[in-house]
Amino acid sequence: MSISIRIRPIGFFLSFLLASVAIAQDGVSTAGAARARYLGNLGLIPAAREVAVEDFVNYHRHEIGRPKAGEAVALDLRWGSNKVSSSKEAVLQVGLSTALAHDRKQLRPLNLSLVIDKSGSMGEANKLVRVKSALLTLMNQLRPTDTLSIIAFDSEAEVVLSASRVGDREAAKSIIQRIEPGSTTNINAGLMLGYQEALKNFSKEATNRVILLTDGIANRGVTNPDEIAKASLGYNDRGVDLSTIGVGLDLNKDLLSTLAKSGRGLFHFVADSEDIDKVFAKEAQSLLSPVASEPNLEIEYGPGLELEKVYGYEPKIGGNSVKIKLDTMNSGMTEVVLLRFKTRGEKLSALPVKVRLSYYDLDGNKTVETTQKVTVNAGGGSDMLQDSSVAKNYSIAVLAQSIRDMATACEAKKYREAEAILNTAIEKTSKRYPNLDDEDIKRTLAIAQKYQEALQKENLTNGERDGVQTNEDNLIQNGDFSLGNWGFTSPGLAYTDPTENSLWPAGYTVAPRFNSPHLHRLVSAEEFTAVKRPKGNEQVLFANAGGTEAMVIWTAQVTCKPNTTYRISFQSISLTPGREWIPTFEIRINGERSEPQIAGAGVYGEVSMKWDSKKAKTATISIVRMPIPHGGGLIGISNIEMIKKPVIL
Repeated sequence: MSISIRIRPIGFFLSFLLASVAIAQDGVSTAGAARARYLGNLGLIPAAREVAVEDFVNYHRHEIGRPKAGEAVALDLRWGSNKVSSSKEAVLQVGLSTALAHDRKQLRPLNLSLVIDKSGSMGEANKLVRVKSALLTLMNQLRPTDTLSIIAFDSEAEVVLSASRVGDREAAKSIIQRIEPGSTTNINAGLMLGYQEALKNFSKEATNRVILLTDGIANRGVTNPDEIAKASLGYNDRGVDLSTIGVGLDLNKDLLSTLAKSGRGLFHFVADSEDIDKVFAKEAQSLLSPVASEPNLEIEYGPGLELEKVYGYEPKIGGNSVKIKLDTMNSGMTEVVLLRFKTRGEKLSALPVKVRLSYYDLDGNKTVETTQKVTVNAGGGSDMLQDSSVAKNYSIAVLAQSIRDMATACEAKKYREAEAILNTAIEKTSKRYPNLDDEDIKRTLAIAQKYQEALQKENLTNGERDGVQTNEDNLIQNGDFSLGNWGFTSPGLAYTDPTENSLWPAGYTVAPRFNSPHLHRLVSAEEFTAVKRPKGNEQVLFANAGGTEAMVIWTAQVTCKPNTTYRISFQSISLTPGREWIPTFEIRINGERSEPQIAGAGVYGEVSMKWDSKKAKTATISIVRMPIPHGGGLIGISNIEMIKKPVIL
């Protein structure tokens, strides 16, 4: 069954389908929760790796005491119940908080560089309008003595406001208002220029930070995510931090998250005015004012306890301990880590757990380590969630985990299993809260219910089909090239049979692998087989297709349904070594064009676009290689698909 879900066709900034934020949480990443809500309202299921359970749990502000005088971070430990439940389980909540500055004068001096994506796609669905609105809100949070620079980028980057004191803010606001959409997306150029401006007024006594706002994937200049991350880390090592803010559907989420983590900042996703208000108004302190870097938790437990689950994060479990590396802690933050234990053995009494927190206090310029112990009694309990605060956070964690597990099942095309996972979590929540009035739980429950509703409809509609994609799902005949050179044309290239060194001149062929026979002797003799091979006979269109003018590599016509949303995609790879040989591609369909997207360098990378058929009953689809500075260049294209109403991004 190829699942096709679209709950409601709405634009980039959503109507409020879900409950509004109750009390906004400060100082932690919000990307996982905000993006899941955004995709749920669009009817799209996220990739499982995008669903960060901890982002859901920490989206709201927790009931945790603030640090005492002289402390940068407070540590709060509590069990869901002081007795292990009848099911021999116990939930531990490790809470953390930082002080909230009530006067902006209490915050460190700020040296801020804003890097704003003004590529052409930012003009769609009012994205740039909303970003500018958010930045104008942020301007009101800055002090006249703070230092500000603004960089705007599309295919090139430019300094639109050189690093200078904020003053009365009106000059900065006027510059932001004048930014308009341009062309392609050169993230690296904008980011490097932002760092350079921040370094002009670098001070060890200040918060030196770059904030990158973008909606896209790098397709101009340096486009390799590893190279961008490496260059960014060089500036982070010199003391300039980085936070990233993503908008829109087609983001390189991994890159933005990696940049923020190595930059000691946070990755936010802005879906609507709710998120804008949360990130740029209510959380301006946490966005701009770090207080503790390199925080690490270590949780040790005795032989009477067995760790069953850590909700979210990237825990390292070994022996009777678990270590968790946390993000930089900002002003006004509260955060919890939830762990579920099970008792081992029969003759048990008190079961101790020791928690060690270490971090670098930025104001005190010192490393701090604090340790606390907490004990749970082995017998006599019935409910492991008697503490209302722990019960609330644990319920949100279970719902968030079910969304992640559902996404994993969907990726494996196990849609009935995905529905069952959500059903179980939603039922548990409803049973615990028959008259639910907590806005934070309701927010996560509503996201889970959106996915549950969509999966129920899809599984009912496709009740007789299993979870394997069928040929009918892909409108492109022979999109996997299993039938060879059939069902398409290549106007810019001549076909040649796959023989030894047959791609030495310009041309294309279709073959199951590149190295048998070896199609070009100057390219590594590797297979480079198709990424997706469910049938086992899938092939690849290999081509020698360089040139300083755009070239149509592949084109075909398909029959489609009017007023239907499709996702067109293919896998692309650049085989010739060297950055200058890597092409970008566009998908063109009935006069519409995707944003140029870079081919994978030595590995396959996906190129995709979403298309609304409107009144069309047929579609002419083309894959276009954009100009490169060389007359040659070996590429591979595989797994061309046009699927109605996509699910997995």
